[in-house]
Amino acid sequence: MNMQTSLFSTSMNVITHLLFSKRYFNIVHINENYEKFKDIVVKVMNITSVLNINDYVQFIKPFDLQGFQLQCNQICLKVNQFLGKFIQEHLKEKKKPNESKNFLDVMLPLCGVDGFSNRLDEITIKAIIDVSHSMLL
Repeated sequence: MNMQTSLFSTSMNVITHLLFSKRYFNIVHINENYEKFKDIVVKVMNITSVLNINDYVQFIKPFDLQGFQLQCNQICLKVNQFLGKFIQEHLKEKKKPNESKNFLDVMLPLCGVDGFSNRLDEITIKAIIDVSHSMLL
């Protein structure tokens, strides 16, 4: 077994367990979700580790010479699809009354699900989960 795969799966399982009370990454049987998510994480790491000239030379910022804005937009779409899938799966599952709550259980009532008022929308919850996930890495 590859050590990198094992470490990535373990860290992602810890994070997804904290956020969603599920382990989405199986170390033994690598599935399509694992590969897609790993690809997204690697792309984010590559983009954030490269020097962006636009940050230092402001007048060329609208031209996006290195293509960072396009890459970031593509990655954001993929992340939104993943988080949307996680949220939809979570909404379909029925929790037992005495079962402990996870981060998503706390956030969804703030979105207007389960009869509460609309204080947050799904996009805001996705952003909060994304930031929480980034902080845990």
